[in-house]
Amino acid sequence: MIPDKLGTIPESLYPWMVATGALVWLLLVLVLVARLWSALRGRREQDIGGRWVVVTGCDSGFGRGIVEALVARNARVVAFCLTPDGAAAALQAGAAQAPCLDLADDHALARAAREVETACGGELWGLVHNAGVVLPGFADYQPISFYRKVMAVNFFAPVLLTQKLLPCLRRRCGRVVLVSSVDGIVSLPGNAPYDASKFALEAYADALRAELSFWQISVSVINPSTMRTPMSSGFFEAHRTTWQEMARLDPDGDWQSAWSEEWLDSYIELNARQLDRIAQDPKAVISDIVHALTAGRPRLRYLSGILAKTLFYALWVGPESWSLRFKRAMIQPPPRVDPPGPAS
Repeated sequence: MIPDKLGTIPESLYPWMVATGALVWLLLVLVLVARLWSALRGRREQDIGGRWVVVTGCDSGFGRGIVEALVARNARVVAFCLTPDGAAAALQAGAAQAPCLDLADDHALARAAREVETACGGELWGLVHNAGVVLPGFADYQPISFYRKVMAVNFFAPVLLTQKLLPCLRRRCGRVVLVSSVDGIVSLPGNAPYDASKFALEAYADALRAELSFWQISVSVINPSTMRTPMSSGFFEAHRTTWQEMARLDPDGDWQSAWSEEWLDSYIELNARQLDRIAQDPKAVISDIVHALTAGRPRLRYLSGILAKTLFYALWVGPESWSLRFKRAMIQPPPRVDPPGPAS
């Protein structure tokens, strides 16, 4: 007998309702099983002993930690460094080679790629684009040369190096790992050159992933939130370098009425203290990079750090109007805003 609340539904439809409900539950179970299987495959670790991996930006920070973690797994690491001291430290940590070069120099980068091809015998397992430069400052006082410098290292260098090493990666069905940032999914005020370079890197990674899938080459993107590294610890003080360069180029510019040197001092002092409180241990990022190189099934994207998984994820997927309010509130103290003149 059909209950009263179903009295308006024809009795002939009742078996179909039961079957539909059972099918929905079956689909949910299949989805959960598929996700569990995917997670288990991702946990399986490949032995990378003896395999060649190139890592850029190994002078300090993430790069130094990545070298140590890969050497501990008996990988043969080529650690690209900017300074002789950084190269010496990488070799001491166990890197097989540590070329010293400026990634913004296309000719030096191409030459280093040829040396890698010779060293690895034409078979490369991993390429980690970790190197990066940040030149923070608000748009009013950002010299155009700073945009070009940041793009050269953070975007054009990964593009060129990947292109030069693709033949080696194809032969090994290897891995490409691009260290982006939470700034690559949520652009923040006061850091436009860096954010633009990371957004460009994200777009490049999306295209590259689809193109290289025919050769079973995986492409993973790492999005760290603020970590305790030399780059992040000096971030707000680096605003002063940008401000001073614009003051040299445009000493009488109107921009100084909004962003005065007194404002700059207050901005640096206030925000540097806050950064120290939120910065996390970079081991979380290093662990994600190693997973992308060693997992049986690496993830397409790694949100590294608590803030990446919470605050920045919410800003990424939430309404843009909410994100705008949050970003505006981040600019403390705010710039001086003169009242508009009379309407003409």
